[in-house]
Amino acid sequence: MFSVKFLPALVVAALGLAACQPLPQPFRPEAKGASVSPLALPIGESSVFVPPLEGLPEDQGRLMAEAIAAALDDQDIPATATYRNALSSELVISLDRNPPAGGPSWRWRLDKGGKQAKAGAPQPLRHALEKATASAEPADRKQVAEAIAAVIGPALQPDLPESLYGSAGKKLAVLECDGAPGDGNKSLRQAMREMLILSNRPPVADPARADYLISCTVKVWSDTADSERVAIEWALLGTDGNRLGQVRQTNRIPKGQLDGIWGRTAHVIAQGGWQGITEILDRQRRTDSPSPGLTAPPSAKPPKS
Repeated sequence: MFSVKFLPALVVAALGLAACQPLPQPFRPEAKGASVSPLALPIGESSVFVPPLEGLPEDQGRLMAEAIAAALDDQDIPATATYRNALSSELVISLDRNPPAGGPSWRWRLDKGGKQAKAGAPQPLRHALEKATASAEPADRKQVAEAIAAVIGPALQPDLPESLYGSAGKKLAVLECDGAPGDGNKSLRQAMREMLILSNRPPVADPARADYLISCTVKVWSDTADSERVAIEWALLGTDGNRLGQVRQTNRIPKGQLDGIWGRTAHVIAQGGWQGITEILDRQRRTDSPSPGLTAPPSAKPPKS
């Protein structure tokens, strides 16, 4: 079992150094043997930040951005409308109700490093879509967000060949997290998926297509009048649900500290969790691989043709 201490106050400054220096000590799994750092790129490169939609009142634009980010996240595209860093791509969506030619429309573009990386053709802003966009009802926002994400999502999916699923060719899926306060369940799953993408092992969206599953369980309980205990457990599962190993991260935190947005804290927790999961995967690979020079016994029958 791995044990990792959790200290959110120290993690933000360490993020930019994660690619070239050891993980911050409070997040390093205490495992026997050499640790494996899977990161070749800084955290955040594959995340998408959705600012408030242009062409809507600020409050409506922000709510629509949050709904679109959630809809993209459902497509396994790490997206958020609540936080960003210098490496986040920016998905700009604008509505134009009075274009010089044609009817009302909306369009999108993806900016990376301040430069346009991708863009979509203008899409007609049909009456039902326009009405839902301006609605204050969450169900209406979700409906229009899913329609917009259905157009944008395929263009944002990482174009990664099968060869990037690792030398063993094993595919991974990240299950929904359970038990976290605030937005922790969503943020931790999203952050772990990002760890896989950065490690050239992009997760598959359908668990039925995976060779291994990664689960996450969070438990928070009262410790003192001003503090809580938090335990985060990542586990590597076989497709039959058999637990192959787990990574445990624990610490005492100020009461209520995780009740809101986890933000970068989720990324650093996932970074420590992924480091432990890679060790479990490496051990599993050695278990699955036949020993060098191992041959079938003389009595073994040849396979039927």
